[in-house]
Amino acid sequence: MVTIFVLVAAILLWLIGGSMSRYSHAVTQSMNRSVAMYVSNESQLIANGVANTDALQQLAHHAMIINPAIEVYLLDKKGRILSYDLPDAQVVIDKVNLKPIKTFLEPSAKLPILGDDPRSQDAQKVFSAFEVRFQDRLEGYVYIILEGHKQSLLENSILNSHVFQFSALALIACMAFGVLAALIIFSRFTRRIQRMANQVDHFYASESNEVVDSEGKDELERLEAAFEDMQARIEHQLEHIRQSDDMRRELIANISHDLRTPLTNMQGYIDTLLLKQTELSQLQQKQYLEITRNHGIRLGRLIADLFELAKLDSSGVKPLMENFSVAELVHDVVQDFAIRANNKNVKLSVSGDLDDAKVTADIRLMERVMENLLDNALRHTPSGGGVHVTIVRQPSGVKVMITDTGEGISPEDLPHVFDRFFHVRDREFDSAKSTGLGLAIVKRILDLHVFPIKVQSRLHEGTTFEFVLMG
Repeated sequence: MVTIFVLVAAILLWLIGGSMSRYSHAVTQSMNRSVAMYVSNESQLIANGVANTDALQQLAHHAMIINPAIEVYLLDKKGRILSYDLPDAQVVIDKVNLKPIKTFLEPSAKLPILGDDPRSQDAQKVFSAFEVRFQDRLEGYVYIILEGHKQSLLENSILNSHVFQFSALALIACMAFGVLAALIIFSRFTRRIQRMANQVDHFYASESNEVVDSEGKDELERLEAAFEDMQARIEHQLEHIRQSDDMRRELIANISHDLRTPLTNMQGYIDTLLLKQTELSQLQQKQYLEITRNHGIRLGRLIADLFELAKLDSSGVKPLMENFSVAELVHDVVQDFAIRANNKNVKLSVSGDLDDAKVTADIRLMERVMENLLDNALRHTPSGGGVHVTIVRQPSGVKVMITDTGEGISPEDLPHVFDRFFHVRDREFDSAKSTGLGLAIVKRILDLHVFPIKVQSRLHEGTTFEFVLMG
């Protein structure tokens, strides 16, 4: 900011200096515009190409007594210097550019107009000029430098004087004071913005657990970046709220349906028993009671899964991380499902790296994951099929794969297998015994551990679920 202020001040001073210089030149040239005409009219200075040197010196001498700053030259019609009267020095060029002179002689010329200085190779100075004619024929020009060598020497001496140096120091001091005052005023105006930017950075860091990159950014840029990020997060949260609301409505509808169905069936069989108790045989009564009991068991399982999923969704559940052998856990869960697999004539097996398969996770939740995945695999695998658990040691952890030879999942159903209350329906195997929450619970548990789960399936060939537990 200081650099910009100093740069602007320097440009402003340069513009002011240039404007003042042009103004001074214009005033000087305007006031002395007719000097060359008076000198030319005093005597015939050129006749037939011959310069009247004596007359020029006499006129120049009188003119310089009145104004010591001027220098008088006599030029031919091509601009060559024919004569001059300069007692203290000589000219360094022998020809003057006539274009500025011709422009100066035009009635509508805008001043100042600068011309060549015969006493310098590249200097340009204000001048007065007028034609010299003989018998109405152009012979040359009277060319008068209005700010001559003496004035330049005087200006340089003034620049080197103590008065000018003191004035320059005073100007620099004023500029420094102006910069300091501007910084103080700017600091007072931006202090609140700075404090607000710091508060926004602190809030952003505390909410997102990320370090705010403010390097090379001013307060407004930081506020703009924070505002854009907050806007994106608000839009994301609003979209998440809309999706959650849609999911809530769908969840309520699914829960209502899944709760109403077993209750309706239970009530129907109980009403039948009460109305036709004397008409039904003991075998029929036993069948009705078993059906009612199965619906009650399914209803209890559904309510238990709902409570478990709600608990997992709450912020109060955090995995209790501990180190254990995933192979031992898999063997225990497989043993629990062995009888069910034998009754269904499904081969249940385990293979892979079983010796050094140590992982770090919540063992109780991982047991729930294995139970749900095996239950899902057995439920969709027909008699004579197989369910296989594979354990593979990897550099980043242990991969667990549960593969079945069931009917598989269609491509349109595959993206929805982890949705709540989603049932895969096929020709032979009904999912009436499933709550539709088992895979959703698996997904939620692995999300709490930050372990992604993948599913691959081919219709009529089988399905594989796989995930990696960190070692």
